[in-house]
Order: sequence, then C-alpha cells, then structure tokens
Amino acid sequence: EGLFIALSKDEPIQLKEVDKEKRILMGLVLEPNKPIYRNQNGEEFNIVFDEQTIEELSHSFLKLGYQKNSTIEHDVNQKIEGVSFVESWIVENPEIDKSTNFGFSYPKGSWMATMKVDNDDVWNKYVKTGKIQGFSVDALLSLEEVNLKSIINMAKQEENSLIELLKDLPNQIKTALGINKPVEIKFGSLKTEDEKLEIMFDGEMMAVGGRIWVMAEDGQEVAVPAGEYVLENGNTLVVKEDGIVDSFMEATPEAPAEEAPAEMAEPQAPSEGKVNQDEKIASEIESAIKSILIKYTAQDVVIGELKAELSVVKNQLEEIGKQPVSKGIKQPERNETVALTKQGRILQTIRKNN
Repeated sequence: EGLFIALSKDEPIQLKEVDKEKRILMGLVLEPNKPIYRNQNGEEFNIVFDEQTIEELSHSFLKLGYQKNSTIEHDVNQKIEGVSFVESWIVENPEIDKSTNFGFSYPKGSWMATMKVDNDDVWNKYVKTGKIQGFSVDALLSLEEVNLKSIINMAKQEENSLIELLKDLPNQIKTALGINKPVEIKFGSLKTEDEKLEIMFDGEMMAVGGRIWVMAEDGQEVAVPAGEYVLENGNTLVVKEDGIVDSFMEATPEAPAEEAPAEMAEPQAPSEGKVNQDEKIASEIESAIKSILIKYTAQDVVIGELKAELSVVKNQLEEIGKQPVSKGIKQPERNETVALTKQGRILQTIRKNN
C-alpha cells in the first residue's frame, strides 16, 4: 500500500553509551518537522514527519513487539540477535527530558529510545568501532505530496493581512475611544425681511466677524456680498467684506403714543423673583464653565492614554520589519466663532488655556 523506505541520514547521528558496563545505548529515532532527504530511483524529495505520526509509529512499534527486530543498515540478511530496545518515549519538555542528562537536545515530539546490547560481537565490532552511528526506522509508508509553493503563498497572504491589520490598529484604537467620531457642525440661518434670501451662518447665532453665506441651487456656498440687509427680526445686517459679518443695526422702535404724565413713582427694590432669576442665570453660567473644563480635561487624559497605546503599536510594527511613524493625535481644528459677549470671551480664554 505504499513505498518501502529505509530511512537513514548522511550526516552523523548522536548515539551515546548510557551505561558501558550494562552496554546500554541511547539515541534519537525520529525528529518532528525536520526534512529528511531521500532519493528514490533517481527522484529526489524530502520526507517530513509531524508529531502525531511519530507518536503513532512509536506506539505501533511496541504494540507489534518489534523491540528485538533489529538489522544492520536495514539489510534483512543482517538480522542480529542479542539486542533489544528497553525504553521508548516521546519528548514532552526538552528542558527536563531524560535525554538532556546525556547531552541530547531535541524538540518536543521527538522519539527517543534506549537499546540493551548483549551480543559481544555487535558490541565489539560495531559499537566500539563506531561503525554504527545511531538508530533508524523501517516503515511501510504512503507518501502525500505537499505543494510548498501554495503553502508559502498562503503564509505570505496571512502575513500581509496581519501587517495591514497592525497598520490600521491606531485608527481602530481611536475609533474605540471615540476620537474618530466626526465633529458635528451646527449651522443656523436667518431670512431677510422680504424672504428673498436665507443667510446661513456657523453655530447657533450670527456673530460679528462670523462667516455668512447663501446656498446656490447647485448646492454651492456663495459668500453674502457687501451691503446692508434687513433681517426678519427687524435688525439690519451690515456686510463690508463679502461673507463676513461687520455689525448689526437694531431696528428703531416706534415712538409710543403720548400719554398723560404720570406721577413720579417711588423707586422700588428688586423683587425677590428677579433676584432668584439672576442667581439662576449665574449658576447656569458657572455650571457651563465647569462642564467645559471637565470635558477638555477628560479629552487630554484620553489623548495621553492613546499616545501611550500608539507607542506600543509602533514598537510591534517595528518588530515585524515595518516602520510606520506614529505622530500622535492632533485635535480636530475648530472653526467655531463665539459672539464677543462676556460669556464668549470666557469660553475663548478656556479653550486657549486647554
């Protein structure tokens, strides 16, 4: 059911005398995943045994009682008597395996064995003279051809996929931390009094120095030309530079109808409701400022942690031969315009400090 192959190595094999007095030899039978050169009728190839195959062969060897079936150089006509394998095991941990006590160093899954030589002729003519170098195995084996080129290509594809994954890891980290989330930009609008124009602006309110534009039919932004525009709230928008708010002129209130002069009222102290309302507004402003401080402080902490993680990613990429440069995280630019009110100046100061 397969080719009969007698395995032997051209290079020397370690075979050591464990006990000269008892004539016990120790050596390797098979090593896993190591190519063994063969030349079968002029066809050259390598044979490789995996750990599972070696374990199955070692068990079959003992179950079938082949401990005393030994020959010289795989020659059935040179079958020898008076020799027997007395120990057979698979290496589990190379560092503490029995074989290491005798100077061997073979990987996990290797098949080791010891032989007792009671035949004087074999001991004197072959062992002591060094004519025999080690153990070898005879087996009826079926061969399975392995396409190494395909395996190598698959390995390269997996390696490339891993590299691409590691390259994108900083972005994945930023996404997980919410840094990559798009910044939501709010736009407001006011119509002119005649409703012919809808003027757009950044943020929730039109501010001096802010950008203003109208949307064309094709969806393009068009800067509002210089001039004066009466808005739907009655105020007049003054534009001296295209697309930039210069100032506002409040609508002139209508003169009230003449009334009979009233007696001078006595000055009154602010009502309790008015005081409470002022305190409420002050408290809300204070809370808003604290919220902004907490937000920016937390963002600094997140960015610091992200830089540390990106540094680890950079080191991992360098270890696999790639050197993408991690330049840290730059906070998204904010094109937000704040009205030049007292609260606006406070917010600007906070952002500059952070």
